[in-house]
Amino acid sequence: MQFNTFISSIPDLERCVNAPNLEEVLLEPILLARQGKLTENQIQTLAGEALKRELRPVLVWDILMPERVMNDVCERLKSWNLSQFAAIRVCDPGVAYWLKIHFPKMPIQLIVETGNHNLESLLGWCEIFSETLERLILSIELPEEKLIEYCQKLPVACELLGVGQILLFYSPRSLLWERQKEENNLYEFNPNSALYLETTAAFEDAPNRHFPTLETIHGTFMFLDKDQFILDKLDGLRSARLHTVRLDLRHLEKNGDVAVDIDNICRQILEDPATLRLNWFRETRAPFFKANRTTSVFSRMKSKVADYRNQNCLAEVLTGESGKYVVFQTFRPFEVSQIQSMIMPTGEEIKIPPEIAFRNLNGEQLKTFTSEQILVTNWIKKAVPGTLLLSNRK
Repeated sequence: MQFNTFISSIPDLERCVNAPNLEEVLLEPILLARQGKLTENQIQTLAGEALKRELRPVLVWDILMPERVMNDVCERLKSWNLSQFAAIRVCDPGVAYWLKIHFPKMPIQLIVETGNHNLESLLGWCEIFSETLERLILSIELPEEKLIEYCQKLPVACELLGVGQILLFYSPRSLLWERQKEENNLYEFNPNSALYLETTAAFEDAPNRHFPTLETIHGTFMFLDKDQFILDKLDGLRSARLHTVRLDLRHLEKNGDVAVDIDNICRQILEDPATLRLNWFRETRAPFFKANRTTSVFSRMKSKVADYRNQNCLAEVLTGESGKYVVFQTFRPFEVSQIQSMIMPTGEEIKIPPEIAFRNLNGEQLKTFTSEQILVTNWIKKAVPGTLLLSNRK
């Protein structure tokens, strides 16, 4: 199992050379990376220096782009010396496909941290990009059990964030800084902008919790006020052949360096990770590592009437106007004598008033109904849309 980290300077490179098990460095240009700060010249220089030090320089291209921006970016990349990079890591499948077509020998590291949490979808990406896919960057929202399974079953190497910020929210919009707008009210894409605005945000119901917030030319980010940290829990993943653990120290930047103390951190991971956690710069968490409980509330969110949608469900309220009428749509043929009650979306049962009459759209009162028929009655109190009409069959 190896480590990698982001770098932005020659001193970062020197520390990486002295860091055990660290073989790869990640380079973020302003043009291509959501949190990028480096110019083209800086990227090319650092890539060359990394190769001299026998480190693998990887180009980060993780922005999501509309076609107009992608065409501009791809045109600019024609002047770049991409042969210096050991691989390019991307988030956008369209970018991965463009690289596959135009640079068929360039290894791709595909970021699948968002929305790709099942094995079938990951195997699909492996098949689509089989000739060039070098690695999948997995989500921290996967619990350890799933991570171990995926590392064993996926045909490519896997990477996981070992320590770093936990992204809560991302928007491509500018939410912190008023930028000059074009005449068509769209923000102008400026690939040379050095915008990097950092602040904290708090919620009204938790004013004492300050969440780190960042804006670059590629959008706005909000992070948890505690760091992801699983460096003391790597034994199972190591046995499952997890290939790379990412050490993201960008938020601990000092004097332009983003891999501060990386050499000592790597040594401590191998020697005493528990103490490293105790002495970490910020509070730490591993919110999903043992179990992802974000789905535990689904059963409570489920409609109270879902279990009533069976053979005893006759019709559903579509709409109505208080004090005037209620509109039903029938599900199956039935007669008035079969109607027993109504059940609201909240689960509350409503008795049918004895004077209620069912009419078709022509105003004719009916006793027998067909499937998919629209019926109108006079007003029934509490009969909101989604309320079900139930039969007296057991």
